[in-house]
Amino acid sequence: MLTTLKNNLLKNKLVVTLLALLCTALWGTAFAAIKQGYKIFSIESNDIPSMLVFAGVRFFSAGVVVYIALTIMRKKFFVPKPKELIKMTSLGIMQTALQYIFLYVALVFVTGTKSSIYTSFSAFLGVLLAPLFFKGDKITAKKLIGCCIGFCGIVLINIGGGNFIGEFSFIGDSFLFLSNLCGALGNIFAKKISKDSDPVFVSAAQLTIGGGLLIIIGMLFSGGISFTSLDCFIVMAYLSLISSVSFAIWTVLLKHNDVSIISTFTLMIPVFGTITSGIVLGENIFTIPNLISILLVTAGIVFVNLRRKVNEHN
Repeated sequence: MLTTLKNNLLKNKLVVTLLALLCTALWGTAFAAIKQGYKIFSIESNDIPSMLVFAGVRFFSAGVVVYIALTIMRKKFFVPKPKELIKMTSLGIMQTALQYIFLYVALVFVTGTKSSIYTSFSAFLGVLLAPLFFKGDKITAKKLIGCCIGFCGIVLINIGGGNFIGEFSFIGDSFLFLSNLCGALGNIFAKKISKDSDPVFVSAAQLTIGGGLLIIIGMLFSGGISFTSLDCFIVMAYLSLISSVSFAIWTVLLKHNDVSIISTFTLMIPVFGTITSGIVLGENIFTIPNLISILLVTAGIVFVNLRRKVNEHN
């Protein structure tokens, strides 16, 4: 009975919306925190190996925290079966290692505001790719229209002040796209894996495995970071908190809801990311393209989710 109540609660519209918004709010602040982290740890813009170590420490520690918390709450140790380990490793490579290799490199070439808005593209990829893996997730006209509305916001942020070429970065924009593709595929893999495994354990495992791989890859190329001040511990603790809380909740939501519906909530990351970047990084966020972009991506998520309400009243 308790299990049924819990499952119904995790499918409740209001609960799902609030939890998804919490995740996107945390992720939205990450862009500015990462940029600040580079400064505090004295990581130069061309020191990509150290960026990977920086990311790896963040995710590895987040995974450990989630696992410890899960062990305490459930009062037992979780050990993956061989088949589970293979699946969790694949998810760690896709959703943590590859996704953030592309993202961290991209942040060198683009602003925090632009990257946070561009990241909403993963929502559209989730809507388009989910039907290939789940029969219940179908592409509809409303989903496509919602994707187009939000995508207009992404295009607009690239146009900048009307100078598209001046604002476009081949490496930055290409790597942001690949990062979003990995994120969208990661959501699909996470739902498939969590179907037969504890979603929180899945999150802990993929963060630890993916974070460990980032550390190893970064160190192989002579990367490294040093905790030389209290600020170093603070920014790393905050970034780890973002990962531990958001990924654990997100994986649980994916287990109990359609990937296409949950994915659309990432459209809200730009709203939180733009505001945070403006406050922390001092970026000029009050421009017409930025504001219209936020309105468009927000309209996209509303339009896509209207489909649920219409169907439920038929």
